[in-house]
Amino acid sequence: MGISSIRLIAAALLLTGLCSCASQSELTAIRLDRDNPKFKTRGCQDTLAAAEAHKELKTTRMVASPILLFFSGGLLLPVVAANAGFDTVDQVDAAKLAENCGGKPKTNSAIASDVAVGAAVGVATSTLTVNGLTAK
Repeated sequence: MGISSIRLIAAALLLTGLCSCASQSELTAIRLDRDNPKFKTRGCQDTLAAAEAHKELKTTRMVASPILLFFSGGLLLPVVAANAGFDTVDQVDAAKLAENCGGKPKTNSAIASDVAVGAAVGVATSTLTVNGLTAK
């Protein structure tokens, strides 16, 4: 195994490690007060069921992002933009979940800030992967 292959594997593992945290919807669901009267409502339960999709999507993105980056030859912008879009939907759905179930939803500015930070981390870690791809 050459040095560039080792760099690529290390960068992919770093990217996976940094992105392996739970979806925001999943974290919000864990933090909910199950004794709150709103928790037992139909609206809350429907929103909880929908949050499961974000968990599965987050796992898929952890695997797909480095692969897409590799096969695109290092085209960073589409991968980061897609992940930022998915993060935005997850953050908005987590806020709806909190609101429907008696929790405290994030403000739009907090959501925007979290998505921006996530995109910046994605750019930084993806740049490591791109550098690993191009290193000789």
